[in-house]
Amino acid sequence: MSQLSRYTGIDLSDLNWYQAANRGELNHQAARFGLELAQLAYDFEVDQWLDAGWTDVSIQVNSRLFSGVGAQDEEKDWLQQAKNMVLPKLAQSLKSVANPITEIRSLLNQEQELETGKAIVLLKQDEEKRFTIAIGFMGTGKRVQDWAGNMRFMHEDHLHEGFTFIANQFIENEKDIHFPTAASALGLKDLTLDDVLFFCRMADSPFRLILAGHSQGAAVLQVWTWKKRQEGVLREYLNGFGYAAPVVASQPVDTRATCPITLFLAEEDVFTRVGLSHHIGTAWRLAADEAFRAACYGKYDKDSLFSAVLGLFNRISDTRTGFLFCLAYLESLSDRPEKMVLESLSAFLEKPWAESFADLPMKTEEWADKLLRQGKLAFAGFYQDVEGREPSDEEVGEMYALINPVMDRFGAIAFSQMIVKALHLTHSLVNRETGLSDYAPYSYMVIRGFDDLTRVEEEKKPDAGA
Repeated sequence: MSQLSRYTGIDLSDLNWYQAANRGELNHQAARFGLELAQLAYDFEVDQWLDAGWTDVSIQVNSRLFSGVGAQDEEKDWLQQAKNMVLPKLAQSLKSVANPITEIRSLLNQEQELETGKAIVLLKQDEEKRFTIAIGFMGTGKRVQDWAGNMRFMHEDHLHEGFTFIANQFIENEKDIHFPTAASALGLKDLTLDDVLFFCRMADSPFRLILAGHSQGAAVLQVWTWKKRQEGVLREYLNGFGYAAPVVASQPVDTRATCPITLFLAEEDVFTRVGLSHHIGTAWRLAADEAFRAACYGKYDKDSLFSAVLGLFNRISDTRTGFLFCLAYLESLSDRPEKMVLESLSAFLEKPWAESFADLPMKTEEWADKLLRQGKLAFAGFYQDVEGREPSDEEVGEMYALINPVMDRFGAIAFSQMIVKALHLTHSLVNRETGLSDYAPYSYMVIRGFDDLTRVEEEKKPDAGA
């Protein structure tokens, strides 16, 4: 049954592009499908997918796994209809900030929960005994602990520790993700994702997989696919699509022959330049020309503060310079009054967090001092994890000399708020406003700017941490 997708207008039931994308061709339909799947991992809005023939949906949120969402046999199947309505909403609710005060204290005391992976899995029957499994990995959530994995830069096996941890969390659930529709069609008592991956190690597997993710989800996608290839899953049964992908490996990986992953990078998206030192997959980049900026940045395109912030972002070439930016920002903020410090830092928090500052049993100056001190210690520690040494005063001072005049000119609060806005505008997967779905960097890329993508030949960088 043909069902046009919400954001890119493709037929979610049409997978005729699979072989071309698996061979390494840059395929327009594949790029659009991947974006829809990556967005599904955020909103869990499965209705159009179910209408297009997808079923056997499982949703992972942190340590919880929800199953039971699927196709209805008939309109009067009230129990299935109820599951389809309730379970995605229940999963969505677990992603929210439950107790802002507790989360702020956890941030300061470095007690973040580590099991923060989020993903969605669903199945489509292509032929009588042929099936496609789709897996969407969600990007970084809105809670403090959702960022914890991004900041774990150790790489004993040459893969980013934090992203590997989240990938392993999903791997642990593979034996608990069931596909009753495929099991019934194949005459099996049960069938799990673990079983599917076993089949995918053999010739003529009845299964193939499509994977997608945005931001942290694109990082987890790279790690998961690499690990599965090392376990023997055959290349021809994998297709991965990552949007706004961070770099996840400390050494170059010959992925063109081993991992069929296509990565999409927006030129002015700073998150695509941080992590370790190498992507896994073939990357394509879209330059930020006048038409792109007008569509994706809207009224901010000509805003002088936005332009200044974007100019600073473009100075961030890798994780090292990213942490220097953060340290210099905090150093510049240290020169401001305590109340201004708190209002500036609250720009980086979700609204429930920001509103909770007033409820905390601590004086303004004590909070400002503790947040600045803890922030500087944290980012200096992250810098040392990446570089193997402490940041020098000279390095921080050079970045401070760029940031401080901008903060002086526009004010600390406005500058901080614009940092958040600029990060969002340059990194967004889709625009959820009606009729404006392609007015975001990655949806624009796969709808309007696809013909302007250019292949990225990654530079030969030194191994991360070397």
